[in-house]
This record gives sequence, structure tokens and C-alpha cells, in this order.
Amino acid sequence: MRNTLLAAIVVTLTTSSGVTAQQRYARAEESQNHELVITTSTGERIVLPRGRDQAIDADQENFGSIAIAADRTAVGWLAYYPNCCTSYPIPTRVEVYSGGQRRSFNPAIVAWDWCFVDGSARIAALSTTVHGPQNQILELWDVATGMKLESFTWMEDGKYPRAPAWVNAIRADHEMSDDARTHICSTTRR
Repeated sequence: MRNTLLAAIVVTLTTSSGVTAQQRYARAEESQNHELVITTSTGERIVLPRGRDQAIDADQENFGSIAIAADRTAVGWLAYYPNCCTSYPIPTRVEVYSGGQRRSFNPAIVAWDWCFVDGSARIAALSTTVHGPQNQILELWDVATGMKLESFTWMEDGKYPRAPAWVNAIRADHEMSDDARTHICSTTRR
């Protein structure tokens, strides 16, 4: 009886650990059809269309700044939409795909940059105007709940020696050239 119970517990734990194992992502890119194609470490392809809700945001034009979190359990990107006052689309949302769910985050202004913060549980976005003063609004969100955790305003030419670590991390990533950005921000010293 005891061995049977122990065997049942082992089978249950093995089965449940297989079910809860999180997918790992190996590659993510925009296809020629302007869909986001995510390839898992097992070779499975996940195809996400432009716009989270086709009835509401069918006008999304493309994906940009696509990146995979360091722990490979989430993919994030900027979603570009037409703008009344420019001849080009602008990134108005940061989106994340994790655990089979697509989540959308709406920064205060135009999201020119973003990053995963210390893994894949949080993201930060840096937003500012399309033209004009370059004051930046930096926001930190919890990916699982979609809740905004913090917000910080960086004034043009400002000096902020006590800015939160996540603010300094995204600003450091943002100051790199476009092709050098990792979209992975660490708040711990290496």
C-alpha cells in the first residue's frame, strides 16, 4: 500500500511538472506577412497576427525591437501604429508573449524603447514625444498582472543621481545604437 501511494505521488509530481514546464523561446521575428513568428526550443512555431484584437487595432502596421528575455520564457516587442501627424508609424505599445498569453502595455507617450528587467517578470518602457522637448517618461510594469509598478520622469539634460536602478538600466540600453540594444536590463551590478 505504501509503495503504491509513493508511486502515485511520483507519477503525479512527474505529470504536473511536465504540464507546468514553461516554454522556452529560441527565435522571434516578423514574417513577410507582418506576423510575429516565435519558434520554441522544441521547434514549434507560434504565429501572432498584427494587433492583439483585430476588431480594435487592426491598423497595426508592424512589429519592432523584438527581443527574447534572458531566461527565454518571454518575447517582447514594440507595436507600431499609424499616426495622424507623421508620415511613418510610431510605437505606441509594448507587448509581451509569455506562458501562452499576449499582453499589451500602453506607455504614457510614444514608446521609443523598452526592456525586460531582471528576467521576464517585469518590463520597463521609455517614452517621449515624437517631436519637441525630449523629457522622458519611464514606466515599470509587472508582466503577469499588467499592473504599472512605478513611473519616473527624466527631464531633458537632467541629473538624477538617485534614479531607481531600473531607470538607469533602461537609459543605458537606450543610449546604445539600435543594433547593439539587447532589451535586457539588469539592476544588479556585475
